[in-house]
Amino acid sequence: MGIAKADPRPRAIQASLKQQGTQTQIASIYGIHLRTFQRWLFRYQQTGVAAPLARGHRPAVYEGAALVRLDKLVPRHPDATLAELRALTSAKGSIMAVHRALNRLGYRYKKNAAGQRARARGGPRAAPTMAAGTAATGGQATGVYC
Repeated sequence: MGIAKADPRPRAIQASLKQQGTQTQIASIYGIHLRTFQRWLFRYQQTGVAAPLARGHRPAVYEGAALVRLDKLVPRHPDATLAELRALTSAKGSIMAVHRALNRLGYRYKKNAAGQRARARGGPRAAPTMAAGTAATGGQATGVYC
């Protein structure tokens, strides 16, 4: 099937309103599934709008001034957790929003500054210990953004 030059939705709806065939025939003529055409027609009858709904994503939490502020905070707090950075910026978003913003800024997270593993591969898990820098984060291990 080729690409349509114009959206078939308004033309198919008009054909139905002019009773130029059954719903099945009109759907077949315009190359769409019957149920799709029925949804289009129902929406047109309810709202009077034949155009498709707007699609897209919600705006990013960190854009513009908020992104610049986050960029200035990271060098001053390189070992801050995502939750701490979110609190410092007073943004209303998830920690994943902070993570995505840091990725857009080019920052990468290192789990520890020495680049060593927390435990030996395949070895037994050691009991968690509180390191000097973890008291402020509620016992969570901290890393460095660089």
